[in-house]
Amino acid sequence: MTMTLGDAFNRRKKLASDLASWTNRLALAGREQRSFRTQALEGPDAYVPEPGTHKQTHREYTVEECRERIAAILAEDEDLALRISRTNQRARAEIEDLEGRVRTLSIPELLVLKDDIIPKLEAAARAVPTRADDVGIVETGDGWRSYRTVRKVERKNESFSEKGLKVEEIELLGYDVVEVTDYGVPRRDQWDETDRIGEFAQRVKQAINKANQTELATLD
Repeated sequence: MTMTLGDAFNRRKKLASDLASWTNRLALAGREQRSFRTQALEGPDAYVPEPGTHKQTHREYTVEECRERIAAILAEDEDLALRISRTNQRARAEIEDLEGRVRTLSIPELLVLKDDIIPKLEAAARAVPTRADDVGIVETGDGWRSYRTVRKVERKNESFSEKGLKVEEIELLGYDVVEVTDYGVPRRDQWDETDRIGEFAQRVKQAINKANQTELATLD
């Protein structure tokens, strides 16, 4: 039966699960145990279990059986790992990069894009500052604009009238002014860039899936 690179990866996942199971079984194969409570350690009633206190465990697999299965799993896993490594050297897929160039890349190269480069591109795109919305523009220039925010600063003063009633007065202390020169890009530009990188990430995943359909190489 023909096995593809993707088939081999899935098989190795199954082998890893089987190895964990048989390793656990091996740990339990080393002994059987019987426990109980008794009233005497000598005489005719020595080591006679009291009713309801007897417990006993039996191993399901022998040590030899577990070791044989583990050895078979490791042998198959090693064979698949070597065949995957050899197949990775020749498996290729075409992909259009962010500049529109069509390139032919190997699986290791595609994985570098997927796991390392694309996350960095996404982080850089999200870090691009965006323009503030709903502000009063004061001045604009080439790639920048300035705006001003004003906050009234007041103080509440309390006093009492001649009739003993509390009177509150608001005193204006001034205005806090913040002037900003904004070099951010329009929010739509940031969204478009993150979308472009996301589409590229999808093309990389599709290319990896296509390369994983390459027939698994054989060993000499």
